[in-house]
Amino acid sequence: MADLSHADIGELSDAIRPLDSLEHLFWLTDQNRPVHFAVTAQVSGEASVGDWREALIRVQERHWLLAASIEGNPGAIPWFRRANTAPIPLRVVHGDPHSRWKIEVAEELATPFDPRHAPLVRAVLIHATDNAAFMLVAHHAIADGMSLAYAVRDMLRALSGAVLEPLPFTPSQEEMLGVGGAATGAIIADGQQPGALPRNPAIYRPRDNSRPRIRGLCLTPALTARLRDRSRQERTTVHGALCAALVLAGRKVPIGWQDVPVQILSPVNNRRVLGIGENCGVFISAALSDFDLGVNDFWELARQAKADVASGQIRASAEALISHLRHVVGNGLDVTAASDFMAVAFAHEAILTNLGQLPFGGRFGHMELKALWGPCVLQGFEGEQTIGAATVDGSLFLTHTSHIPWEGLLEGMRGVLIEACSDPSIRHHDVSTAGDLRL
Repeated sequence: MADLSHADIGELSDAIRPLDSLEHLFWLTDQNRPVHFAVTAQVSGEASVGDWREALIRVQERHWLLAASIEGNPGAIPWFRRANTAPIPLRVVHGDPHSRWKIEVAEELATPFDPRHAPLVRAVLIHATDNAAFMLVAHHAIADGMSLAYAVRDMLRALSGAVLEPLPFTPSQEEMLGVGGAATGAIIADGQQPGALPRNPAIYRPRDNSRPRIRGLCLTPALTARLRDRSRQERTTVHGALCAALVLAGRKVPIGWQDVPVQILSPVNNRRVLGIGENCGVFISAALSDFDLGVNDFWELARQAKADVASGQIRASAEALISHLRHVVGNGLDVTAASDFMAVAFAHEAILTNLGQLPFGGRFGHMELKALWGPCVLQGFEGEQTIGAATVDGSLFLTHTSHIPWEGLLEGMRGVLIEACSDPSIRHHDVSTAGDLRL
């Protein structure tokens, strides 16, 4: 693939660094169907709109990629450029923060970014006197789910009066993994051609500018704790249990997965492997789990999901995936070929994107993080269902995003989890507290 010349780089005096292969792939596929994503924080505590705007300025100063655009030409490696005079736009909405956020997420997911114009992030504030819903929406080439979780945390720190120190420049994931050298070979490797894989390519939905539908559900602290403890006893993880619950609930809903094997795509957080802390960027790989029709035992499914994700959490797996992506995008990949590759290599029925137990508490001076909804993201495939998950101060928050959502899927997942984790007395307790859930 052609690179920018030294003269080109000289003209881009604000050039930061070239995109790595995964960032490049996100940049290309976003031009076919928007793949940007959103997280939404429900917050209590008094803060004016002006306070929120000032905090957003501080957060952008802390994370350098939140002021970036992408400079790219056909056949050339795109570059990040920094625009110091492009503040993060904040759209202010008046309404009920507890219900309005789902409408605003849907609106934002249907509104694409122009990667040529910084910043590639925007914010929405649903403002009330003593509480708010605050949403961050980002192009996937500049951020992963944990990036926005840390940015939300930094917003609340700034609102509480803390000073935010700028974070140091971070190399790309590809550079940190040591994946380099000239990329050679066909755009799509022989083993990745559609006919060479056991699954069929995904089908893209029409470009109709329609809004997806969003729902949320909070598991009680009692059920969340029971799920965590029982998962450990069964030699699996909460993420594995959520995969199993998604599969079994999806087989029960009308026009669900009764007659098909299920493929769930799980983004894998590589921050620990890379030694990266709180920086904004794309520090992920992915694991794909195939669940056959004949397997119906909850904990067997959960252990399978754990094994699939665990295999993607080691450094060698991350290196292999990024090396393959470098091979794929390294020969002038265009938007059409990139989209075809994604439809084959990452075909799925559902995405389960789990931020896990957030590595920070919910109290920030007079401000409190009450919930974190998301990540909400779609690849643009027909019929896909995305479940976002995040645990805040002992409560697990689940978010369902889809253009054709299956009604009752989240409630079905909760029912499956109660059945798998609880004896009758605990089951009665969790059902009786369902009135505390926000849907």
